[in-house]
Amino acid sequence: MIYCQGQNEQKIVRSCREHFTKKALKNVFVITYERMRKYEGKWHTEKSSLFPNYIFLESEYPTCLKEELEQYENIFQILGEKNELISISQEEEGFLRSLCGEEHHFPMSRGYIQNGCTYVTEGPLRGKESFIYKIDRHKRLARLKVPFTDGVRDMSMGLEIVSKS
Repeated sequence: MIYCQGQNEQKIVRSCREHFTKKALKNVFVITYERMRKYEGKWHTEKSSLFPNYIFLESEYPTCLKEELEQYENIFQILGEKNELISISQEEEGFLRSLCGEEHHFPMSRGYIQNGCTYVTEGPLRGKESFIYKIDRHKRLARLKVPFTDGVRDMSMGLEIVSKS
């Protein structure tokens, strides 16, 4: 995982794909989620970055990747202590893949609230209701607290509540 300033994620993703060797870089991507925004009197579905300013890199040879990354040190920061790459644990990777799949994208979830309990009926948040700590029904967003190796992360994901009783 690397940090890039100025929300140039897609530009840096394209640059990494063009300049890094296949040995160093298996895949590079930004994790996105669907959200809904209302403008011009209608609801529109949009894509937003789940981790703004962060890019995820997959590599089977982290040493080779780090060497190639050093050429770009003025564009982004290598995260972690002593400029070491942060590796995502298998549990974290499994959790993220269970939500977004191979597309690295979280589609909208839908559900309902009954007697104060949230039930997600479709989408990646189905079965993950225990991570939701706040729902903004107007913005159609769920706020989640998800445990990661380096602490608990606060994330927003699209959730449309279709009924409440």
